[in-house]
Amino acid sequence: MSAVPHPQSPAMQGSTPRAAAKGQGWDWVLFGTTLGLAAFGLLMILSASSSFADLIYGDSLTFVVRQVGALCIGATVGAGILLSPYRTLSRLALPAYIAAIVGLMLVFSPLGVTVKGATRWIWIGVNLQVSEFAKLALILILSNYLARNEGRLHDVVGVVLPSFGVAAPILLLVFVEPDFGTTVVLSGLVGILLIVAGLRLYWVGALGAIAVAGLALMGSMAEYRMRRLTSFLDPFADPAGDGYQVIQGWIAMSSGGWTGRGLGTGVAQSGFLPEAHTDFISAVVAEELGVIGWSIVIVGYIVLVWRGMRVAERAPDLFGTLVAAGITGMLAAQAIVNLGVVAGVAPAKGLVLPFMSYGASAAVNHTISVAILLRISMMRPPESLAEARS
Repeated sequence: MSAVPHPQSPAMQGSTPRAAAKGQGWDWVLFGTTLGLAAFGLLMILSASSSFADLIYGDSLTFVVRQVGALCIGATVGAGILLSPYRTLSRLALPAYIAAIVGLMLVFSPLGVTVKGATRWIWIGVNLQVSEFAKLALILILSNYLARNEGRLHDVVGVVLPSFGVAAPILLLVFVEPDFGTTVVLSGLVGILLIVAGLRLYWVGALGAIAVAGLALMGSMAEYRMRRLTSFLDPFADPAGDGYQVIQGWIAMSSGGWTGRGLGTGVAQSGFLPEAHTDFISAVVAEELGVIGWSIVIVGYIVLVWRGMRVAERAPDLFGTLVAAGITGMLAAQAIVNLGVVAGVAPAKGLVLPFMSYGASAAVNHTISVAILLRISMMRPPESLAEARS
């Protein structure tokens, strides 16, 4: 016998106006933390990329201007979400999912752009990394599916396994780009959503073991991928090859001391640290602003994750809880992996540091994602079933 749907689940939205009549209020901590990270990120992108941008494009502000443009696009879309009814989020799930699959398929069309052996972008006047938006699309569609099956996760064959069918097209298309790092993150998001939705722990363990085995098999299918997975264990074994970037990141971080060497004075400006304004931006922070500056960044992400978890906890329905948990998990995973790579305790994955690293597609996606968190936080959860139905 299936459980009664949550009074604010997508299946019953619109029938409980009192539950949505009064919001929790604007989450100034979440908003301010995001704004602070984005502003700090712009400063560090300028510091890390100005010499390189001037050499390549003849304009030291190139990457900063692009990042500002991406943040503005994300903020514009986010404003539309904030002004829309809450149930619009569940209505967007399917269109976003279809758009993500189509976009990922276009990566393999003549529109696809290949960089360093990976085809992860499409050219539509600008380079668009579709996998960034696929993360949010997967969160929305799977949250919507699980919310509509609230109380039925004991049905592994009828409910749980089909959820993997929902995720499979995106996972496979991202993997064959190839983008193993994003595939790992997407797989983790599926696990987070199933756990939050109420999947029993023994099934979580069993399915998790299968997922880990599958990812390990995928990781072993390419020699370059295995080198990346193992080079972080001993980067000095190949200091001029796979270990070079990690070693240079260590040099940058260790030379910063407590207060740093000063903005624009690090190895990034000398061209020794590859991807300084993208994947390794935190190494630039540590070198130029020291332990103090690096610690501020860490605290910023801790606060961001805390507020995201709070939004998930106080969401008005299971759908909102799942979306908020998924978005928070996405931001946390990318921050942890990125910082771990720079510190040399995780293999290189090519994942940006949210709001800090340069990356237009990521900046748009992350800004929209935080706007969704803010929209969910504005809803008041029903205090009781009776009140929700009154």
